This record gives sequence, C-alpha cells and structure tokens, in this order.
Amino acid sequence: MVTMKKLCLAAGAALALCGAARAADTKVGSDGAVFLKIPTGSPRAQALGNCGVSLVEGGEAMGINPAGMASAQMREVSFSYMSWVQDYSGQYLSYVHPVGQSVIGVNMAYYGIKDFDVRDANGVPQYGTDVKVRNGYLSLGLAKGFFLEKVLVGAAAKQVVEDNYTKEYRNLVFDLGAVVRIGRKFSLGWAAQNLSGKKHQVVQVSRLGAAFAFNPFLTLAVEQKTYSDRKGKIGGGVEINLPEEFLQVGRVSMRAGYTPSDNLGKNTDDKTLDSLGMTDTAGWAFGFGIYSAQALGYGMGLDYTFVPFGALGKASQLALKFQF
Repeated sequence: MVTMKKLCLAAGAALALCGAARAADTKVGSDGAVFLKIPTGSPRAQALGNCGVSLVEGGEAMGINPAGMASAQMREVSFSYMSWVQDYSGQYLSYVHPVGQSVIGVNMAYYGIKDFDVRDANGVPQYGTDVKVRNGYLSLGLAKGFFLEKVLVGAAAKQVVEDNYTKEYRNLVFDLGAVVRIGRKFSLGWAAQNLSGKKHQVVQVSRLGAAFAFNPFLTLAVEQKTYSDRKGKIGGGVEINLPEEFLQVGRVSMRAGYTPSDNLGKNTDDKTLDSLGMTDTAGWAFGFGIYSAQALGYGMGLDYTFVPFGALGKASQLALKFQF
C-alpha cells in the first residue's frame, strides 16, 4: 500500500486554498488538519476571496471569526454543503442564540472522500478495500458586543478530529477574534484560529482584515491570511447589493474576490470550466446571496459560491440560513 501515503498527500495538497503560497516559501503541508483552512459555512467569505474576518455575522462567523456572532439579533440555524476538489466534500451546521447581551453558538463540520482510489505499489486497483478518510470538528463559542456594538469580541473551543486512514488524531483547540467598527462604514477584524499546545498537529490560521462600505450597495474587503505552514497572502473582494425594495423578493448580493495563487495548470475534462473559459483560472472566486426578512415573517437566506482551481477542477458551496 505504498501509494496510499502518496494519495493522502495528494488529497492534502488539493485542499490548498486560492491564496496558497509557493512551496518554496515555507514548509507547506507540514501541519495537520489542513481542512480547517477551507471557509466551510461561509460562502460569503469564500466568494470574497476567502476574506471575511471583518464582515461575517451569525452562524457563518464561527468558522472565520467568532466575534462576528455578537452581531446576531435573532436565533439562527444555518447549513451548508461544500463540494471541494478531488471528490472531497463537507457539511456544516451551526446554531447561534442571543442570551442577554451575549451570543452563544455551536457548530459542527464533517468532511470525507467517497470512492477513494486505492492501489498497490504496482498501481493495481485494490477493490473491496475499506478505506475511509474522515475529518471534522465540533465547537462551542461565546461572543459579546461592547460600546453599542462598536467593539465585538468572541472565543470558541473546538474539538478537531482527523482520520487519515492510518491514524486518528483528536485535538482541542481554541479560536479568538475581535471586530472594531469605526462609524457606519469602516470595520477592522482580527482572528487567531486553532490555537493549541500540540505544534504541527493542527494548522493555525491568523486573519487580519478591513472592510469599507462606500454605501449600502457597495462593500470592499481586504484581508491577509497567514497559516502556520506557509507565508501569508493578501487578498480582497467586492460585494454589490441590490436592495430588497427594488427587487421585491429580497436583497440580492453579487460577490467576487481574488487572492494570489500559484499556477495550478489547465483543466481538460471539466465542461463547466470550459464553457466559462476558466480552464486555467485559479485565485478567483465568485458568488451570490439572497436574503429576505419578510419570508413567512422570518429571516431566510441562501448563498452560493463557485471557485475554479485550474487543473484540479472546481469547488462550490451552498448555504441556507433561517432566523427566528
């Protein structure tokens, strides 16, 4: 089963985000639980080039910046499905609940690969081999706003499980975050994710970003993401909102983002990428969102994101949220 190790390494490499730095920059892939780099649960942040530390709110904030939970004014349930590259996929579920001036949240995510291709040292397929690649986490968070919601702080404890066929790892890590709002247009965000005393078993992520709303219809986000196994990259995104009163069906948001990426090669077998002219595109992300506060008297939202990865294929994420 020599090639099994190679396949696991290849799958890990496929999880590299749009903003991946070159391998020569640092020890890429040396840390574990790299699936935690994926912005599961927040198609909005993913569509903005994986930039959302100063913007995300409610349940989607738990996977990016726990301080964003403090913006929740209602109870919220959200669910998302992520289709990643190389048949890797994940599901995300969250619930946030305001309690007085604080907000409590819980979320969980599960990732796996179906029909994993297992071969022996000679490249012969090993049919009937029970191979499972399962990763996930469960976290509990608390956030609170201060100074009339101008300053938001949050923290979360997260149990991470990584089952890579040969061995299972379980680690308890912690997330910290803060958001500072300056006026109604400008906000700064910071988050440190997966803090742990077990070095290299869980990749650590540091986010520092800003967002500026020129008006209710146009928002620009900029963010630097740094991982413990690679150097940081600066990316950005833009969100254009069409007002609910204009469409009479809900607020519609169009999003696009970019974080510099390596050349991932040209895709030759994905018909969707070919029809869009994105067979060799990497680093870009696109998405949209629909939200209505008038649906059956409750708040309901849908978000979708599409990300091309060149030769690796494409990734997409669909999320639904319900506020009550």
